[in-house]
Amino acid sequence: MTENEFDELWQRAEAEGYGQRLAAEYPAWQRKQKRIATVVTSLVLLVAVAVSLHTLLQRQPQPQNYEKVYCNRVGTDDAQWASLAAEMLME
Repeated sequence: MTENEFDELWQRAEAEGYGQRLAAEYPAWQRKQKRIATVVTSLVLLVAVAVSLHTLLQRQPQPQNYEKVYCNRVGTDDAQWASLAAEMLME
C-alpha cells in the first residue's frame, strides 16, 4: 500500500465518522433551528403589533375636557347653551 492510498483510506474513514456523527446530531439541530425560527417570528410579530398599536394610538386625537364655557354675550338663555352642548355631544 502506498502512502497516497493510506492517506485516501484514512480520509475516507475520518469522513465516514464525521458523516455518522452529523447524521446522528441532525434531528436535534433541526429542532433547535425550528425553535429559533419560531422565537424570531414571534418577536417580529410582537414588534409589528406593538408598533401598529402605538401608531394607531398616536393618530387618535386625545379628548379634551372642557369644564367651563365662557361667553361674552350677556342675555343668552341657559337653554340655548344646553341645546348647543347636547348637539356637540351627539357629534
